[in-house]
Amino acid sequence: AGVPVPPTMTVTSEQALADPGFPFPWVMKATGLAHKSEHGGVVLGIDSLADARRAYRELPSTEVLVEPMIADSLAELLVGVTLDPAHGFVLTIGAGGILTELLQDTVSMLVPACREEVAGRMQQLKLYPLLTGYRGKPEASIMAVLDAIMAVQEYVVANQSSLIELEINPLLATPTQAIAVDDLIRRP
Repeated sequence: AGVPVPPTMTVTSEQALADPGFPFPWVMKATGLAHKSEHGGVVLGIDSLADARRAYRELPSTEVLVEPMIADSLAELLVGVTLDPAHGFVLTIGAGGILTELLQDTVSMLVPACREEVAGRMQQLKLYPLLTGYRGKPEASIMAVLDAIMAVQEYVVANQSSLIELEINPLLATPTQAIAVDDLIRRP
C-alpha cells in the first residue's frame, strides 16, 4: 500500500534458515500471534546463523519471519485505523511498540484527514520531541512518517468496504525512512 517494509524471509523449519540476502543482525518473529512480545514471539539482535537456529527452536510457532533489524530507529509509532459505527474510520497515531498501552500517548482524527491536520496532530504527541532530535539525537524523517500515514489512509479509503481495522505497530521512524515492521489487518 506504499508503506515501506523490511525485506522478509519466511521459514517453516530450522533447516530452512539460510542466507536471506540481508546482513545480521536479524529479527525473528513468530507468525499468527497478535501480541508477539507477550508470548515470547520476537527475538531481536540475532548475530549468527547458530543464534538464528537457537531462536527458531524457542519461538512459539513453526512459521517464522526473518527480517533485518532496523538499527537507526529513533521512535516507535502506532498508526491505527478502526471502523467506528457512528463516525466511520478513525485514524489514531501515537507512541508505539511494546509501551503503547502503558504510555497512552495518542491522537485521533477522522479519515480522511489532510496532511496538514495529521502533521499538526502529530505535534501534540508527548513523543514528538523524539522525532525532532531530542537531546542531540538525529531528527527522524517527519516527511517519511507523514508519507506512511497518508498511504495508510489511502489504503483504507480504497478498501473501506472490506476493512474493519488496520494497525501498524510499530512504524519505526529513522533519519531517512518510516518502516512498518509489524501490522494487523482485520476484515469483515
